[in-house]
Amino acid sequence: MHKFSAVLLVFGLSWGSNVQACAVEGSDIFAASAAPYQERDPEYAKWSRLAFHEAGKVYTLLDYKYLGRSIVAPGVAQQQFRFWVKQQGVEFPLIVSIRYNPISEQLYTIEMAQEKRGNLQIL
Repeated sequence: MHKFSAVLLVFGLSWGSNVQACAVEGSDIFAASAAPYQERDPEYAKWSRLAFHEAGKVYTLLDYKYLGRSIVAPGVAQQQFRFWVKQQGVEFPLIVSIRYNPISEQLYTIEMAQEKRGNLQIL
């Protein structure tokens, strides 16, 4: 009977350590899969922050939408954003257009214009 108990004890200890090793390995895998998904900043994030900063100097910002990127000339890209802004109690849409060199990211211009029907160029 002592041999049987000893075999069960050895088997139980080895099984327990295997389960513990699997649990540790499994927890690493689980932890990696359970980690929050970290999304990279979109390609336009830098330009979005700049648009927020510049428009925020003049207007109270209420809402925002990314309109897109376009190439307006060789070596000149444009990012456009639509803000809903408020100035002196009046709310209106504002288009912020940022032109820059897409390779060096050198800033060329930042233009802000109140959006009127028909003055927004479709990208």
